[in-house]
Amino acid sequence: MLLDKFPEEQINRRLVGLALIFHDCGWSKLSEEEVASSLGVTGLKLTEPATKPKERHAVEGEKIARNILASYNFEPPLTGIEVETICKSVLYHDKPEVVADANQPMPLEVKLLVDLDHLWSFTHENFWQDTVRKGVKPKEYLHNLRQDLDSYFVTNEGKDLARKLLSEREAEVLGLEKPN
Repeated sequence: MLLDKFPEEQINRRLVGLALIFHDCGWSKLSEEEVASSLGVTGLKLTEPATKPKERHAVEGEKIARNILASYNFEPPLTGIEVETICKSVLYHDKPEVVADANQPMPLEVKLLVDLDHLWSFTHENFWQDTVRKGVKPKEYLHNLRQDLDSYFVTNEGKDLARKLLSEREAEVLGLEKPN
């Protein structure tokens, strides 16, 4: 859906796909306690205890991706720049502020991975799951998502799609409030 907003020749879909596969593999290196503490959020902003595991999963994920990409014989082979783009995507996928920094231009593929990963928070499945696992009321979570949306996404296309998904979640929450 988001990738369709960009011309085929503008992005390397293979890199985006590989980055999506690898982006959260670092969680496999963390303890259950670290994973649980990573759920601490206010809106979409991490609480202090949640920051370290989130950062560690990205670092570990980049190591795993780099090892697999170096040992697998892709056809056609990946270039060094492609491997670096995938690894940079994995490392920075939870840091939209770094990816959006105009002083540090990032490839579009990295920006797209950030937005694709973050769109998950706005889907029906994840929205309702997060209200339970983060212990937040649906209306409050809607407010949090709305408040943080612009800083959470890197591309205008990602922001537009997130707003559309947010409208769908708002309709669901309002539907729960209406008497039958």
